[in-house]
Amino acid sequence: MDSVAFKDVAVNFTQEESLLDPSQKNLYREVMQETLRNLASVEVFWERESMKIQKKIIVEKLLARFQMTH
Repeated sequence: MDSVAFKDVAVNFTQEESLLDPSQKNLYREVMQETLRNLASVEVFWERESMKIQKKIIVEKLLARFQMTH
């Protein structure tokens, strides 16, 4: 997956948002919450993948050391 730039996920508030009626504000809030949940799930995925990669590297280094000594 490619890197994400701040400008791709930044939230820019405008004066127009204060003009929304209550139902529009509620929809906007729901969309923003869903976006936040999606970003959080991506972060969790990348943390897990990073841990898997780190574990694999450690195992490979340990195996290489073991093979060198035996």
